Amino acid sequence: MILKFCASCPSWLLPMAVALLCGCGGGPEGPVRVPLAGTVTLDGSPLEGAEVSFYAEGEARVATTDKDGYYQVAGGAQVLKYQVVVSKWEGTGAIKMDAEAGMDAGQMEAMAMASGGAPAANIAKQLVPDKYSDRTKTELTFLLTSEGTQKADFALTSK
Repeated sequence: MILKFCASCPSWLLPMAVALLCGCGGGPEGPVRVPLAGTVTLDGSPLEGAEVSFYAEGEARVATTDKDGYYQVAGGAQVLKYQVVVSKWEGTGAIKMDAEAGMDAGQMEAMAMASGGAPAANIAKQLVPDKYSDRTKTELTFLLTSEGTQKADFALTSK
């Protein structure tokens, strides 16, 4: 019955059906990625343990800096213009408390109690200014070209 149906089909339909069932070969798997690496400094000193995040339409890549402030995105990244976020947290808690951001001692104590009474030293604090560490405020961008780079360097300042 199937052979009878195929015998009555247009001549182009059978090769097309075979191609669809077998898949189309020859193309690379996934998007083309190129090397992306560089260094991050804060006030001229290497920023160890910072998370460097690259965001673009449909793409997000993350790397962590070493003791020299060097990072390398594993597997590279697509050739795109990226919004860049650099952050480094001090402490182990999940609550960000910052007296400089307008929290008074009572608010900080209330947050510590809400976090299970964790000592203030264990409350997480962002060490990188919001103009780099907050995705809605970051001033950092990077255009990755088709050659890739080992020099996507970011010299941050705390002021």
